[in-house]
Amino acid sequence: MKELDLGRGVVLRPAKPTDLPELLRVCLQTGDSGKDATHLHNLPDLVGEIYVAPYVLHEPDFAYALWADNTVVGYLLGVLDTNEFENQLAQSYWPQTKARYAQQDFEITPSDEALLSDLAKQGFSDPELVAKYPSHLHIDIVESHQSAGYGKSMIAHLLSELKDAGSQGVHLHMSAQNDRARAFYKKFGFVELTEDENECIMGVTY
Repeated sequence: MKELDLGRGVVLRPAKPTDLPELLRVCLQTGDSGKDATHLHNLPDLVGEIYVAPYVLHEPDFAYALWADNTVVGYLLGVLDTNEFENQLAQSYWPQTKARYAQQDFEITPSDEALLSDLAKQGFSDPELVAKYPSHLHIDIVESHQSAGYGKSMIAHLLSELKDAGSQGVHLHMSAQNDRARAFYKKFGFVELTEDENECIMGVTY
């Protein structure tokens, strides 16, 4: 893993477990299609416990935190072998996380309810998808540091690392309504693979 200096005091560094509280905060602050979702949730850590913590804890070789002036403002998460990763999570991470939320009495919002539904569904990806696109990635940057060119450098960095590690293809999940992100990924050769009213899955092969 390499540290990447993006200029203007912004650095992409390997993520550590001790970074998790800040990474969970960033996930919440980008949880509304890239915008701050803090006001939508009474369970502030849940979105990050679904979409960030598994990567930092179980695939640290491709987990990065974006720092700006000693503050985490984004993250870049990748998985080389999705099948192996999901098997690891199925052994302990998902059962423990699901049990923890099932055992507590929460006053939840509609957005929390949607996330709890997402948590319940966590398991395994479509075998046909991962057969052709075995790796996957996830990236988020807080609004204050979006549109500054950091995302382009970050994605290029991770795709290069995954390719060097032997990946034959990469996929990602994104909101079907996020046209800006769709256009962004197409610049890296990603194409739409499947789509419904909520989610679009895109992929690129090497």
